[in-house]
Amino acid sequence: MMKKWYRWFSLVLLTMTLSACRFFNSEVSNTQSPSPHAKQSSAAQQPYLETSTPTFYVHGYNGSANSTNSLIYTAQQQAGSNSILRVTVAKDGRLHYSGSWEKHAINPLVQIVFSDNSAPYDTQAAWLKAVIQQTAAKYPFKTYQIVAHSAGNVAAVDMLMTPNLPANFPKITKFVSIAGCYNGVITIDDVANQNYFMPDGLPAYQRAAYQLLDSKRQNFPKGVHILNIMGDLKNGSHSDGLVSEVSARSLKVLIRGHQADYTELVYTGSAAQHSRLHENKAVATRVDQYLWGNPANQN
Repeated sequence: MMKKWYRWFSLVLLTMTLSACRFFNSEVSNTQSPSPHAKQSSAAQQPYLETSTPTFYVHGYNGSANSTNSLIYTAQQQAGSNSILRVTVAKDGRLHYSGSWEKHAINPLVQIVFSDNSAPYDTQAAWLKAVIQQTAAKYPFKTYQIVAHSAGNVAAVDMLMTPNLPANFPKITKFVSIAGCYNGVITIDDVANQNYFMPDGLPAYQRAAYQLLDSKRQNFPKGVHILNIMGDLKNGSHSDGLVSEVSARSLKVLIRGHQADYTELVYTGSAAQHSRLHENKAVATRVDQYLWGNPANQN
């Protein structure tokens, strides 16, 4: 009898102890401080910022909409762009708009297509200026960004170096250069591994594009954030097949003496070939992070 009573008492005591432990643990879990991750603001959790600043995409020599389609598609998917315009520039300079610009545009994208895709740099620079000016008149904005590929970079920088831009001309904040041929193109006016930077920082050989830009480099605006992306096939040519690293890096020399934030990135391998750079997913993601990445997520 005593053994049965003892067993019953032990069972009751064990049940009460387990219940008390469950209650205690429940109270602790309900009152403990949230984790650091739970304290993060919604802004910090958002990987990309939402802005009203437009980004203009410029293709290169003999390029087309296909040259920037992938970059624009990735920006739309990753950065949440809800407005995409295409501006086709006719050979006579007239502009034709298609697409849409929402009333509350988020990271709007503007794709520029030159009907004459082999026009001289300065001609395309004048067209680019007209596109930005007319777009700002239709959809008012005070700042803008540019993403360009190949010769489109020369046209863009040439436009930025244009003296006496109108006082109300929007201000560029960021410029992404992909495979910029600032100092020659292999098979046209450059040879692989021929050019180099001299001790004073200037390129030993200064091709036509470089001379065009260098003659008016003092007009380049200050305070522009620049990401210079180039390719290296790793085949000994130190180039993406058409543009040497020296040619692409000549941008830094051209803007010397100006207070511009400047970053260089070199992509390697077959996916870093000149025309494949604008199809490279890693490049597109890095471009989007540079243009719209949330600084709160970079700490």
